[in-house]
Amino acid sequence: MTAMEPVRREPPFSRRLLDPRAVDVISRLQQAGFETYFVGGCVRDLLLEQRPKDFDIATSAHPEQVRDLFRRSRVIGRRFQLVHVYSGRGVYEVSTFRRDPEEAQDTVQIIRRDNTFGSAREDALRRDFTVNALFLDPVAGALVDWVGGLEDLGQRRLRSIGDPERRFREDPVRILRLVKFLRRLRLEPGPAEVAAAYRYAPHLVHAAPPRVAEELFRLLATGDAEGVLEDLLALRALSLVVPDLGPWLTARAERVPRLRARLAGLDNLFRDGSEPSYALRLAFLYGARLEEELGQGPRARYSSDPLHLASLLLRPLQQRARLPRLVVLRAAEILAIQQRLNGGPEARRRQGFDPAALIERESFPEALEYLRCRLEATGDELSTYDQWHELALSLEPRRR
Repeated sequence: MTAMEPVRREPPFSRRLLDPRAVDVISRLQQAGFETYFVGGCVRDLLLEQRPKDFDIATSAHPEQVRDLFRRSRVIGRRFQLVHVYSGRGVYEVSTFRRDPEEAQDTVQIIRRDNTFGSAREDALRRDFTVNALFLDPVAGALVDWVGGLEDLGQRRLRSIGDPERRFREDPVRILRLVKFLRRLRLEPGPAEVAAAYRYAPHLVHAAPPRVAEELFRLLATGDAEGVLEDLLALRALSLVVPDLGPWLTARAERVPRLRARLAGLDNLFRDGSEPSYALRLAFLYGARLEEELGQGPRARYSSDPLHLASLLLRPLQQRARLPRLVVLRAAEILAIQQRLNGGPEARRRQGFDPAALIERESFPEALEYLRCRLEATGDELSTYDQWHELALSLEPRRR
């Protein structure tokens, strides 16, 4: 098979996993004369018999044509312009087929803009890994594969489209995506991909911080954030992804196992079917550092105000990655509240505080989850968690 001769076959997955409204969007675009497919991660997940979280759609229609076809839609994005189509309560992302810009083909510069339209084949060839370049036509019931992605998926193989050195040099964020697929899907990268990842990980310093932060949140949601930490440390990339946390972590050997234990708690939440918020993910990432600072760090004077200290610790990442203020504030509140849960409700009463006031805080449920995971990680008894949990349940009728 060559890239010029796509394989077309009946897709081997259950149609019950499809979103009917997303299929309707594709059908309507096709009826208007536009070539249209499901693309990327949703096709990969369908083939793995997993229900996709999102159904991304790619089409030959330009953004303005998509917007004209769907009354409830709007064009978004600058670097990568696409259309959000609203159907019922669902939002479906529709992008136009793209190709690599000419300058990216002839130079090694990092790709910063991505609005050069192309064909379906060109769109497939510009993607990062073969397993993400599969196109699905749910109306015709056809899977289109230009790059051997179906075979790679069957072999649990993670293979770059084209030379991995060139691909990672063009966009170092692809290295973080490699780690994500390795940990979330247990796909095994080849020797060339691994070598290129080690070589070009330092180039992450040139990547846009908001993009890096978005991949960080996805890495924390793999269900194996503990393994992600190992990979980022091995690649010497942690300080490039989280510049303020990396140097702190590697300065003392005992900090790594403490952070690993916190991340193992986050992993358990995902494996149990929860979907921790971005704020809770941040709390798990920074919790070990906060606990050290409160006890013996240079900012231990803030021990009476853990919210202020948590805000200080999160500020560098917030400013660098332009994180939403409300997400960072919520993460700081989670960390502060879980500190105040120490000792149980009776300890709060002895300090002159009403325990119910903490329970009424919007961040309390996430702080309680963090406390449980922290106690499990340190091998402590869960009695403190149980006391707060029982008190919260007893107050539930009053809070309604």
